[in-house]
Amino acid sequence: MLKPSKFIALLFCFFSCTFSAGIFSAQAIPTVDVKNQFKNGKTSLAGDWALRWGEWIPLADIATSKAQFKTVQLPNFVNSMVDKQALQERKYGTYILRLDNLHNVFKEPAIRMRDVSDAWQAWWVDDSGNTQFLGQSGKISTDKTTQYMRFKTGILKLPLETNAGTLVIYISTQLYDKGGMYGKFEVSELNSIRKSQFSDLAGRVALIAIGLLVVFQNILFYLFRPKERVLLLLAVFAFSILLRASVSNDYLYYLLSDPSNFDFLLRLEYITIVWPAVAAVHFFAYLYPAKFSDIVVKLGYLVMVLVVGFSLVLSLKQLVNSLFYYQITLGLFSMYVVWLIIRSLFVKSKHSALMIISCVVLVCGVINDVYASLSSAYSLYLAEYSLLLFLFAQTQYHSFRFVAALDVAEHLTDNLQQEVADKTNQLSIRNRELQDKADNLKLQHDRIKELSETDHLTGLYNRQTFDNYLELTFSQAIAYSKNLALVILDVDDFKKINDTYGHQVGDDCLKAMADYLRQANLRKDDFVARYGGEEVVIILNGADITRAEEISQRICNGLSQIELFAEQQQIVLTASFGVSEVTYNQAKNPDQLLKLADDALYKAKAEGKNRVVVAG
Repeated sequence: MLKPSKFIALLFCFFSCTFSAGIFSAQAIPTVDVKNQFKNGKTSLAGDWALRWGEWIPLADIATSKAQFKTVQLPNFVNSMVDKQALQERKYGTYILRLDNLHNVFKEPAIRMRDVSDAWQAWWVDDSGNTQFLGQSGKISTDKTTQYMRFKTGILKLPLETNAGTLVIYISTQLYDKGGMYGKFEVSELNSIRKSQFSDLAGRVALIAIGLLVVFQNILFYLFRPKERVLLLLAVFAFSILLRASVSNDYLYYLLSDPSNFDFLLRLEYITIVWPAVAAVHFFAYLYPAKFSDIVVKLGYLVMVLVVGFSLVLSLKQLVNSLFYYQITLGLFSMYVVWLIIRSLFVKSKHSALMIISCVVLVCGVINDVYASLSSAYSLYLAEYSLLLFLFAQTQYHSFRFVAALDVAEHLTDNLQQEVADKTNQLSIRNRELQDKADNLKLQHDRIKELSETDHLTGLYNRQTFDNYLELTFSQAIAYSKNLALVILDVDDFKKINDTYGHQVGDDCLKAMADYLRQANLRKDDFVARYGGEEVVIILNGADITRAEEISQRICNGLSQIELFAEQQQIVLTASFGVSEVTYNQAKNPDQLLKLADDALYKAKAEGKNRVVVAG
């Protein structure tokens, strides 16, 4: 028999367990009725979501309602919903939301996933427990070294054939503590989201076009008027803003969408936090110079070098945690720029009032961005847009100044133009006369030189030119220890051809041989000349004895292929070759080199003609 005290304890345990079980069983996944929440072509998913931090809940547990979670309100940053210690120990979790009446409203339902930090992976679990993979951004991971990330890109397509089910989104936030799913998530038609993306892309293209116009227009004007240094500084300022806008708003990721580029683009984004401020200091310090402004400009570039160095060396986690210091640096330089502009009012600098009025739009953009960075529901950033519009206005102002300066210069030179034109015309006529005479003299000189250097029959260089060239190349070969080969070829049985067919046919044979040698693919520095009668010499610069023999054999073989006919009979044209080389034959002077080749030629004749013999 139980004592009353034990009975009461057991009864208490029973009711406690029953009560706890009742709570667990009563816990349901937050649900959005898509049809009831549908408005203006969209269904907002703001409100209750299930969140399980520090675990990726298995899909089987979700399908069987075994999952335990915490109900949270979205949009919100994850660090506002999760205990700080839990957030630091485990940087991943599961978001869950049930959707009903999905295909009673949408044909192709989709969600634009631009407001999810770090990496995510999405699944769909229908009421029968079947699961479907929907998509991912990069690669989720429990370790930051293996996490791959994309920027704010991607469209999540929901299932087409299921009217109700559970949306499961696994995320990992190894890099950002402030993040998670923090934006306005809405279900829309896929076509509508794509149109929105295209509109967004068109706006970005227009913005980039304005930025590029500002950069190139100022550079172009600077090239025409280098003393207007303000144009160059404005171009650099505009480029830094354009790069900042391209990186911070993911413009570059349309081209570099691979997750492996995330590391580089994030570092570039942090570098461009400070660079526009430094460029602005240089621009405004030049426009409104003040005491010590040169020192501040130099300090700015020194800081910029340090920023680039730290941004490249630090790990991504250290880089993200150092954002405050980047913002402080940006703020200090920005305050100096504001001081320069305000100071210009008191010293009555030219056009300073116009500058301040144009800065109003810029200030509004900055205030908007500050609010967007603090809000989980508002993510429209406008500072880069307002900056580029500000720079566009400045560019147009300086362009008008540039054009006005050109108009003044044109007006000052109008009275001189006619006189200069008359003098120029007279000089042109005289120059044309002198040029005509010079051209005529050059033609005559070239013709005389050609006649003096070439053989009148074959068009090859003549004996005198050969002697001079051989002497020059021989001395160079000796001085620089270079190879130099000499080839002498003599047409075989040339006297017989002349006696049989006449001298005219003999001359045709020599011309045919000369034409063949000009087309024999000799090298650029090789030299061919008629040595006398039916003899031709070839100087091969830089060719050793082996190479010279190969070239000579090729020419020897090719000559016999020339088709010549006289009196309806074919003439077979062959030649004998003698080859010598400075290094190989240890020639002491050009005459010895020539004699060695000539002796080899006679040996070739004696051995049966139509062959190549190398001097021994």
